[in-house]
Amino acid sequence: MAKRLVGQRRVLPSWARRAMNPNTPTTSKRNTVLTASNQHPKTGMEILYPTIRMGRDGKLRKSGMAEALKKGDYMSFDTPRQATEYAKQLSRTINRARKMKPSGAR
Repeated sequence: MAKRLVGQRRVLPSWARRAMNPNTPTTSKRNTVLTASNQHPKTGMEILYPTIRMGRDGKLRKSGMAEALKKGDYMSFDTPRQATEYAKQLSRTINRARKMKPSGAR
């Protein structure tokens, strides 16, 4: 089931919590997670999901909407703009948790 708001905060799916862990791997470009959003095929809600996941072997791998739908570990939003704004906020939160500079920063 997709994560909904709990009070004023979202309950983060496991992929987002994992991305905040500085002991987990990053890509060669220092990404720990990348996200995308699309319209849910049944509900019409905009969903945010990871395009990089950590596999059972501990390595990062590509993923997509189909896997997120199957696992139910996406976040739902009313609009694409809300999903994008949340993704940006999540990225900043991950960077702080991992003590990383934002993309493009020197």
